[in-house]
Amino acid sequence: MDINSVTVALFLAGGVRLSVPVLLAALGEVVSERAGVFTIGLEGLMLFGAVASAVGLASTGSPVTALACGMLGGLLAAAILSLGTVLARANQIVMGIGFNLFAVGATSLIRELMLSDAPPAGSLRSVTVMKLPWLADIPVAGRALFSQSPVFYFAVLLAVGIWLMFRFTRLGLLLRAVGENAAAADAAGQPVLTLRFAATLFTGLLAGLGGAYLCVIASGGAFIDNMTSGRGYLAIAIAIFARWMPMRTLVVAIALGLLEALQFQGQYLGINIAAPLLMATPFAVALIAWIVMGRAGAAPADLGRPFLRGEGR
Repeated sequence: MDINSVTVALFLAGGVRLSVPVLLAALGEVVSERAGVFTIGLEGLMLFGAVASAVGLASTGSPVTALACGMLGGLLAAAILSLGTVLARANQIVMGIGFNLFAVGATSLIRELMLSDAPPAGSLRSVTVMKLPWLADIPVAGRALFSQSPVFYFAVLLAVGIWLMFRFTRLGLLLRAVGENAAAADAAGQPVLTLRFAATLFTGLLAGLGGAYLCVIASGGAFIDNMTSGRGYLAIAIAIFARWMPMRTLVVAIALGLLEALQFQGQYLGINIAAPLLMATPFAVALIAWIVMGRAGAAPADLGRPFLRGEGR
């Protein structure tokens, strides 16, 4: 089979597009886990973001407003989730799994009540493609990296921003402190619960935007029941596999996006691997990530541990 530059460029561009939702959610998970909150409800946050964006698009017809609605939906859902995990000190894994199950039913009900007669979406080009001048004309890499959705560019800048925050700012230091030793941070006068609550809300914003991307950009504005299909769990695995480092998270997310793209374009690249096996590959990586988490010493020491003032480890 003749593999030319156009074929390779299309494959790379497809992989980058597929990586965006999990990249956004994984970056949010990096922040919350660094603060000590294991946001296992990421799948549900993405679902609420997706359905909120669909409602916003049906109501206003504006794809930009729809993305903003998705972020708001993820934020509100994260507020509910963090009330249980951060403030009420519920078990974060049990609460998160229950929240994900609730999200599947709740978003299906919202679709039935508010989206059954939704009009067809109009033009979505303002959020689907933005070619960067000159860079988009670079062979292969131009189509793959510089002719993408504005949301992708935002995600890349966000990864850099989160890395800078953790490395050089006081806020980043405080978030890492409450994740490593919440009792010591509290003894130093830092608002542990406030910081953890804010980190979870930030995770909700990004997960909501990831869900909105799935609905508005990847699916043309149509919300489908359980459309995240495990991407929230995959995003958690990416954050763990990347050792809670934003720039590594960016690289791992794009790599898994390329693996997913092989399902659709592998045959054009001369790769004759069964599609079901390719579909399972990202989740096999997720399993490896869970094993890594169980053995790695790099995880925040207080990750998943509820905080109560006066209670030691």
